[in-house]
Amino acid sequence: MARPRLLPAIVKSLLGRPSTVQYPYVKTDVEASYRGRHYADLKKCTGCSLCAIECPADAITMTQIPAHFEAPKSNPRRVYPKIDYGRCVFCYRCVTVCPFDAYVTTNFYEMAGPRENTSEQLSFTTLEKVV
Repeated sequence: MARPRLLPAIVKSLLGRPSTVQYPYVKTDVEASYRGRHYADLKKCTGCSLCAIECPADAITMTQIPAHFEAPKSNPRRVYPKIDYGRCVFCYRCVTVCPFDAYVTTNFYEMAGPRENTSEQLSFTTLEKVV
C-alpha cells in the first residue's frame, strides 16, 4: 500500500511556522504606493463637485463647510467633498480628476471601527477655525 501524498504536507504544516501574521499585534508593512485613506485639502478645493460626479461607488457627497470654519475665497459655495470610506473602492479616480490637486493621499489602511468612517475630520484639519 502506497503512502498518502497528503501526509507530508500535513506534518510540515503542523510543525512549521504559521503563514499568517498576528495582526493587529504585528503591524504589516505596506508599499508607499498603496492606495489608502485620502481626503480633500480644503484650502485648495473649490467645491466644483467633479470628484463626486466621477466617483463610481457614489462614496463622495458635497457637504456644507460649517460656519465656524473659514472657507477659502476660491470656494464661494462653501462645499467640500466628504468621502464615505465604507463605500469607497479606493480607485483614486477623485484624485486623478481633481483639476486643483486638492486631494491628500496616504497609505493608511487601518480604518475598521464602530464609528462612521468618513474624511470629514481629516479635511477640517486643513482649515482655520473662525474665532
